[in-house]
Amino acid sequence: MRRLVLILTLLVSLAAAALPAAANPPPPSDLPCSADPLVAMDDGCADAAVAPETVATLAQAQAAAPASAEALPSWCRLHAEAVFWTASDWLLLSQALAADPSPCAEYFVSIPPQAADKTLLRGAQDDLVRALGPHIHPVAEMTLGTLVGWDHWVHAVPGRTWFGAGVEFRRRMAAAGYRLDLGETWLLNEFDRSTRRDELPYTREAMRELLRGLYDGGGTLPPVQGIVEIGIAYTHQNIPDVAGYKAELKSWLEDTAFWDDVAGKIKILTKEAYPDARFWGVAGSSRHDRTSHLSDYMEHLNNLVEAAPRSLSDVQAFIRRAFMPLGNATWPARGPDPFTPPFCCGHGWTMIPLEEELHFISEQVYAVRHDAGANPQGAPAGRIGFSWQPTNNFDLPPAEWLAARQAIAARIASAIHYAYRQGGASAEGACSPPGSGVDWCAGGDIAGATFDPRWATFDSWD
Repeated sequence: MRRLVLILTLLVSLAAAALPAAANPPPPSDLPCSADPLVAMDDGCADAAVAPETVATLAQAQAAAPASAEALPSWCRLHAEAVFWTASDWLLLSQALAADPSPCAEYFVSIPPQAADKTLLRGAQDDLVRALGPHIHPVAEMTLGTLVGWDHWVHAVPGRTWFGAGVEFRRRMAAAGYRLDLGETWLLNEFDRSTRRDELPYTREAMRELLRGLYDGGGTLPPVQGIVEIGIAYTHQNIPDVAGYKAELKSWLEDTAFWDDVAGKIKILTKEAYPDARFWGVAGSSRHDRTSHLSDYMEHLNNLVEAAPRSLSDVQAFIRRAFMPLGNATWPARGPDPFTPPFCCGHGWTMIPLEEELHFISEQVYAVRHDAGANPQGAPAGRIGFSWQPTNNFDLPPAEWLAARQAIAARIASAIHYAYRQGGASAEGACSPPGSGVDWCAGGDIAGATFDPRWATFDSWD
């Protein structure tokens, strides 16, 4: 109960006055309060009362928390690490993973910061996720962008630094109750195009300093490696200038001082790939052709590094140890095309029927697992993950929308379970759970869909 009181006190104090010295406090959010009282409370909503049932829910979650980390069984030949970036419904997804887990997997579910001020962590959600089992790990997301992210924090007061931002984030993680001893960690969202180009706002030097603070907490907290995302912006599957992007990526990889500095601070480096269903669901195509083109895009950074000259051998070693692509489980997504400027933001297009989305997800898992088997000495090994940002662009009724989200979460859980189970399993498990008689890798039939051969060029350095 003492810890519960501390959490509730923390929520109130952080929401009220987390940045008392800020010269320019972030603008208030106009987002509606969630109907979930714990989410509303975590977001600092004034109308979110700490009701007795809320206190009881938190107390039950804390009582169910693992006492210590639990190792995976010794017979797991492939140690799977499944990473999920979430924007909403993180608990629904976590519950699906816990209901159908692989005995050989650790699951890392990011919890977004508060909506109105993205420098503030949610104080209750990590308890709810942690209570689901010793292999379901809540992860604290550090959001750099938007008007209320950490970029604002750094520049709001003279003298603040990116290193200081990392240290402050670690302090807030500790205050919120994150358990490093259970395998919990942080997720940095994100290295974006400016880091790739080494320009403002997120220069490479700034990100090196930020990671230094996140890793060691300023020397007063235990060091911990975290998860770092490389953003999707301007790198979607349908960008017009793939060759220009490849040239920029090569230049970044050749900055060996940067990679040498950050490598030891990163547990998992994930590239937001977010495949586009319009470059997958070609009617009448074979599974081999579909997954081959999925792999060309999803693994393009890894493929380029593997083709790099010997001078980048240290970068290769780091990528082999840490890299994984982040797949697209966001449905139904309109894709980047309508955004200004084009291809800036958003997910790959998934405006497809639910049944086809389930096939699309399954074949992404199949493709990543197949690559792991084909490249046993390199990436992605047991690492796999998805972006999870359900968006009701089809305006489904509430009950149907909930059922759809549950179906997608269940398909993700099952595909990972049976592709990464005991004995090493195989990619086939993503398609057909043993004894099910179902083939979830039967492809799609999307009007106008076509394969894009440009991503195969990342198999060579030149």
